[in-house]
Amino acid sequence: MKLRTTFKIATITSVILLCMGLALSFYIKMSVTERAGDFDLYTLVPPDSKVIVDMDNMVGLMLRINELNCSKDDHFLYFSRFFCYLKDHIYTLLDHTPHGLSKQMNKVLISFHEPNGDRDQVFYCRLGAGDYEFVEQFIRKYFVSSFPSRFFDYRGEEIRIYPMSDDTFLACYVTTEFLVVSYHKKLIEQVIDAHLSKESILSDSSFSKIRSEYRMVTPATIYACIQSVAMGKESDTLRYQSNLGNWTEFNVNLNGDAIYLSGINYDADTCATFINTLRTLKPVEDFPGNMLPASTFFFSKISISDPNRVLGFTSRHTYTKASYSNATAVADEAVYGFLQEYAGDDAMTCMFHSKDTVAGDPHAVMNILLRDRPGIKKALDELCPSTRRNKDVYALPRNTLFAQLTGITGDSLQTYACIYKNRLLIAPHAEDLQAYIRLVEGEESILEGTPHYEDMISTLSQTYNYMMMADMEEVLRQPEGYVRFIPNLFFRYGHFFRHFILTVQFICVDDVVYPNLILTYKGGEIH
Repeated sequence: MKLRTTFKIATITSVILLCMGLALSFYIKMSVTERAGDFDLYTLVPPDSKVIVDMDNMVGLMLRINELNCSKDDHFLYFSRFFCYLKDHIYTLLDHTPHGLSKQMNKVLISFHEPNGDRDQVFYCRLGAGDYEFVEQFIRKYFVSSFPSRFFDYRGEEIRIYPMSDDTFLACYVTTEFLVVSYHKKLIEQVIDAHLSKESILSDSSFSKIRSEYRMVTPATIYACIQSVAMGKESDTLRYQSNLGNWTEFNVNLNGDAIYLSGINYDADTCATFINTLRTLKPVEDFPGNMLPASTFFFSKISISDPNRVLGFTSRHTYTKASYSNATAVADEAVYGFLQEYAGDDAMTCMFHSKDTVAGDPHAVMNILLRDRPGIKKALDELCPSTRRNKDVYALPRNTLFAQLTGITGDSLQTYACIYKNRLLIAPHAEDLQAYIRLVEGEESILEGTPHYEDMISTLSQTYNYMMMADMEEVLRQPEGYVRFIPNLFFRYGHFFRHFILTVQFICVDDVVYPNLILTYKGGEIH
């Protein structure tokens, strides 16, 4: 080999090695904490998590929450002890960081675990350069008591236990890349297990799919696995359990008087869930304001284009079987047959007051669209032989239809029905039917046209599979049997939700379900 060629090869090799050396030197000089921006916090989340709150800009979210009118009126949802600490100390935190929190620390997760108290949670954040020292100083200054912290080894990882001034403890798992905090040492151990075994929430195919395929930039994202959600405010032994669906993602948006949760669920499987039931139904159109008394404080409208599918799901509700008998089973079959033959594609339920019921139980009426077919009255006569209350009102044989579709039931399962225009009205008392017709006959007595109703529907889709509206102040006053379809969360934190109107709408398009929730603040003090 010629000397010139050898020299050229040596020169090129030296340059390559020099570049590699500089790159390696630069990488080594970068602190591990500066590289933590790429660390995926979801690799730490235990697979048994039920809800995960994801904040890309924690400071921005806290500031926006503090700007809500409900927050200004001192109404705040204290569902998470960590969330409360962030809200209460965000300005103090910023005072100690004149240049703001690092990009890494602004990325925060909170996971929720059984039994779902305000401390059954885990807080996660990434750490940037100098963040660990700042966090430790902040914890010691504002939260920790005078007792010394303790250290535990778990699978070769260190767990730090900080005694708090209120006789509780904070368990911390800290590395150069992240900080994990919980009130329960056991939950920190589960985090370490998930991290070391690489069996985190990302192992759940349903969760991984929805997280990877759909992501919008919003103040916060909530992932909820609502497979077994307690409904209503009954005791734990009687509480209705409902399968709504698998992991659903909700993007959170805020303005002065409203909190919006726009969701998506496309994990269609074979499970008999509420969401999967909705996927099989034809959507309905328009809003029912012209069929609702102005005093309505709760209404829902659902597609029943496939009554057998709907009733197949609702019949799983155990409370409908409280007074079940062979005679009831026979009546159910007859009523279901009538529904299959004559019912249209939607059913609406409403609860409302008239002047003589404000102090007592509300009126409750189910309103089912009827097909334009001859022989409906004759079929109703045959369904209710010798049980007609008068020429217009029928006493139905004891059945579970009303209880299944409304959640309202009594010991006797007795209901009454009448045909009003092109709809079948069903209620637990004949007086409910009379009050309903009396109110909707008067133009000034219907909900349509009232300001709060028009504002509510202005943000909703005209086509949907299910919708619900509830004035939570009124709902929280009702007997247990009248509000089974309101999730238990709203009763647990009733002191907050009573200041809102809750609107829910489920839209199904090409097997994808879009659940949307709106909390509209009513403002002022409620007594």
